[in-house]
Amino acid sequence: MAQQHAQGPLAHSAPQAGAKGDPYARHIEAVRCGAIERAEAMLRYASRSLPGFMGAIDAAAMFHDLGKLDPDNQTGLASGRFCKLKWDHIDAGVAHLSAAKDWMAAWLVRAHHAPGLPRNQNHFDPDNLGWKLRGRRRDDDKWERHQEQIARTDAHLREYLEIHNSVVKLCHPEGRRPVHGLAMRLALSCLVDADHSDTAFFDTGRPPPAAPAPRWSERLEALCQYVRSLPGGVTEAEQARNRRRAAFFEACLNARIIEPMAACEGPVGLGKTTAVAAYLIRRAQEHDLRRLIVVAPYTNILTQTAKRLRAALVLSGEDADSVVVEHHHRADFDDQNDRDLAVLWQAPIVLTTAVSFFETLAGCDPATLRKLHALPGSAIFLDEAHAALPTKLWPQNWRWLQELGNDWGCRLVFASGSLTRFWEREEIVGGPKRLPELLPPDQAADVFAAERTRVRYEPLADHVVTVNELIASVQSAPGPRLVILNTVQGAAVVARAMRQAGADVSHLSTALTPRDRDSILRRAEGRLNSKRDDDWSLVATSCLEAGVDLSFRSAFRERFAAASIIQVGGRVNRHGEYDADGGGVVYDFALDDVGVTQHPAASVSADVLRRLLARDGFRRESPAGVVTKAMVEEITIRGGLRADELAKAEAARDYPEVKRYGRVIDADTRLVVVDADLKKRIVERDPVRFKELLGGSVQIWATKIEKLALAQLPGRAGIYSWDYEYDPDFLGYMAGVFDLQSFLSDPAAWIV
Repeated sequence: MAQQHAQGPLAHSAPQAGAKGDPYARHIEAVRCGAIERAEAMLRYASRSLPGFMGAIDAAAMFHDLGKLDPDNQTGLASGRFCKLKWDHIDAGVAHLSAAKDWMAAWLVRAHHAPGLPRNQNHFDPDNLGWKLRGRRRDDDKWERHQEQIARTDAHLREYLEIHNSVVKLCHPEGRRPVHGLAMRLALSCLVDADHSDTAFFDTGRPPPAAPAPRWSERLEALCQYVRSLPGGVTEAEQARNRRRAAFFEACLNARIIEPMAACEGPVGLGKTTAVAAYLIRRAQEHDLRRLIVVAPYTNILTQTAKRLRAALVLSGEDADSVVVEHHHRADFDDQNDRDLAVLWQAPIVLTTAVSFFETLAGCDPATLRKLHALPGSAIFLDEAHAALPTKLWPQNWRWLQELGNDWGCRLVFASGSLTRFWEREEIVGGPKRLPELLPPDQAADVFAAERTRVRYEPLADHVVTVNELIASVQSAPGPRLVILNTVQGAAVVARAMRQAGADVSHLSTALTPRDRDSILRRAEGRLNSKRDDDWSLVATSCLEAGVDLSFRSAFRERFAAASIIQVGGRVNRHGEYDADGGGVVYDFALDDVGVTQHPAASVSADVLRRLLARDGFRRESPAGVVTKAMVEEITIRGGLRADELAKAEAARDYPEVKRYGRVIDADTRLVVVDADLKKRIVERDPVRFKELLGGSVQIWATKIEKLALAQLPGRAGIYSWDYEYDPDFLGYMAGVFDLQSFLSDPAAWIV
């Protein structure tokens, strides 16, 4: 039998010198209790039978660290935190469980460390690896290393089990078939979160934070009071708009929809955030749901929504940041508990990005999947759903969302002012269906009639315009004006040319750091709210297209897609303040000039938009009808959706490929630090908070890093330094790019 150390076998090394290691028995029992607790909380909402599901999670928790009992591994654990274990400890648990044909538990143990869930074909096809989950955790490791690991486990497995059974209550695995797909990910989530949480507890001595209680009845009452106390308006137009908002809120509050999914098409100013929240909180109250999860494509939407929901839903005596938490890279956390509640989706109300939400559904690695078990029993608000995913990713994600609604007790709402009804299209989802609508038909007719008065969409010209022609058109339109370009470079070129022509112009794009963008946005908000000056323009990229409460008199949108121009319409005459002057106008234009070319991703969608405007499609249909027609036209032009690689990978149980094909944004960018003091602190290893780092940096495409010859900060791999001119009040890093000889000689090569 292997030698045991004085305090018994260990699961983890001591966190610091002089401390004791983590007893194996303590950790195993804690992980079992934690995994079962998470699984029970999740299974309360399961409507399908999952025989052996709980037992498999328990067995996996029982044997997940069995390989740590190898004498070489125990010596390593006793040596200190930085000693690397000689043998991969996952193989022993897999060997024991697979010998008992508990395949579900064996899959979970195999995946509980990175890289996570493997390819089924690699392990169960004799023509590939063919060793049924055995070996080391990374399939791309050398064949000889896998064979060495398997031989080691086989030689010592009985010894491991003897030690295990001497310190832990005996548990016999049973024959269980694996349940693949979303159910497998959910089971792994329970195991991983329990394991990681207990390890963190051992290291810090702090238990995981307890989330505030949902208290849905009280929150719903607070929400009603908040909405009903809003000002009724002064002018007749304001009063009419607020009556529509109030009617919509009451309709959502009192909606009786049995199906798990619903749609909400509503233009700006209708109060979708509070109305949809009222509908979902009532569903949460009726079905004893655990949390409300708000998903949005842009962080600025999440921040704005969080502010509104904190004002409406936080009760007396509560910590607002623990009740309504944001999970995105720009959110800051004053307390580590708030961060844990957000990152693990444990708070009563969680706001997260579409990238995080959908890439979690497609995940295979433990770090991504750790929070997934929080989803069953949730009310899910997919805000600005038109921009949540590329069309090609909807077929499989639609199946996952249906599974959450039908099998795991979730209630979902798809909402947008330009709602793409992909679920009604055979060519996208295979089995189309209609979703119940939150906006009643009689009110919809009134709302969309008012929408056509609020804003209209027109082509700027029947030809491609130059920068000078665009500037002349912008300057002749009533202000204040918004100009949206497709690229960072295009926005900078137009903004600089307008200023050189004597125009009063501001610029906002990701060429500026988040800190500087916030400053420019605040100034723009102040000018819009003052109503004292209107002869000015804001030139921006699509970062200002949706989710911001700004209202301009006129807008110009470089041709891209139907949904994009409608979203810009939400930033024009937003509150009907220009109705008496004929409403607002959004002009569509195509731009071609030195240094500015069309975005490469816009060719098909832009041409569809041009034809829709030519046949006056925006006046005859609702925004949802327009964008859905545009989507179908784009699919037809492209010859249909390409082979659904994501769905194929899911069907083949090829979890790494599901993760790869399920990526929402394939943006290969690098962090580039602009702020000189911040660079100095990073190099000198001074403490720097994550928000500080982001606030003083920009993201630049990897392909441009070499062209710019940017150097990494000394000792900081992957973090680069911006050493050219930077203009914090106007052009950001594009001020330096404009001075480069390579830009002057070939501006088109700099398109991003």
